[in-house]
Amino acid sequence: MNIFSRRVIRLIVIGISAVLIVNLSRSIWDLWRRRDILGEREAVLRRLEAENKHLQSELEYTQSPEFIEQEARNRLGLGREGEAVVLMPNDQFPMTNGKTEEKQEETLPSRKKWWRLFF
Repeated sequence: MNIFSRRVIRLIVIGISAVLIVNLSRSIWDLWRRRDILGEREAVLRRLEAENKHLQSELEYTQSPEFIEQEARNRLGLGREGEAVVLMPNDQFPMTNGKTEEKQEETLPSRKKWWRLFF
């Protein structure tokens, strides 16, 4: 009976030790994985903070009087007092430096460009 009880006690101790080792290794693995996730989240946070800082500076610029005046000149065709604003339609005066021809050639399909090149 004495040998049987020692074997049972050893098996119980080995079983409990195995359960503890498995649970400890799972905890270590979860901790390791969460640390990686934390590092990724911190990198995302730094990127978003930099983007937020950029957007804040852009917002400050767009609310400045210089930007408002520039947009009024460019988009609305307004000018300062004493200035004469001249608006010219784009289609009345085509570009003469060859850019219009290049633009038309760029819109052609590739097979037509090859055809023109060889024939």
